[in-house]
Amino acid sequence: EQWYQRRVRGKKTMKSSKTQQKADEETINSLYNTVLLCEKGLKVFEDAVRSQIEKHILKTLCLDLTKATFTKLAEEHDCPFQGDNMKLDSIVAYLPKNAKPFATSIITSVTSGTNVQEFIESYTELTDPQYTQLLVKKLDKKKERNMVFAQKQSLLEQLKTEENSANLLNMACNLIFIKQHSTLLHVPGRCTSAVVKHISRDFTGPQLETINASLGAVVAELREESKMTEEQKQALRDLVTEVLFGKQTDEQ
Repeated sequence: EQWYQRRVRGKKTMKSSKTQQKADEETINSLYNTVLLCEKGLKVFEDAVRSQIEKHILKTLCLDLTKATFTKLAEEHDCPFQGDNMKLDSIVAYLPKNAKPFATSIITSVTSGTNVQEFIESYTELTDPQYTQLLVKKLDKKKERNMVFAQKQSLLEQLKTEENSANLLNMACNLIFIKQHSTLLHVPGRCTSAVVKHISRDFTGPQLETINASLGAVVAELREESKMTEEQKQALRDLVTEVLFGKQTDEQ
């Protein structure tokens, strides 16, 4: 009976381990493909703005991806690694010799790097099947479109109830950017004005007035000069609806 119980427990542990592995892979692949989609949108910005956005992506999305991936690599290679940003390099010594340069390059990218493409190249090499059991792969075009669509739907739902002015403008910019470029946007707040300038380049007079008024209201609120009114917030929501779905009539 004891032998049987141990065997049952062993099977449960194995099943739990496989479930956890699958969950971890889903998280890592979602982060990885988000990085790829955000990198794809970088080319539309001027060099100075693009540089700021790249650094932001590296220190946020890429850092999160690195921590999640290094934690799994640490488990595989028996490294007592904890997901602390300051100890990312602790795993390097435990990796196969040929994998170490890629891990080091990734650490440099997320701590002081400026080029997302370099991070992606090193990450792709490090997650090659010869170095890890993790299955990390780029989405095909159909799944990529599904991922962008899911993000758009999520943002649209949040837009309906978001009351924070800066967050509302950020969501609006993201949604319009998705509509225009079919990819994702991940920028620091200081680049919002550059994003507004880009997405509004083909706006009509009233649309341009609304997006610029929204930006002005957010800036004024951050300076504690005035607050964005409910009318301005609704005007921004209506602008997003118009850009994404066309002008709505009362009957609609």
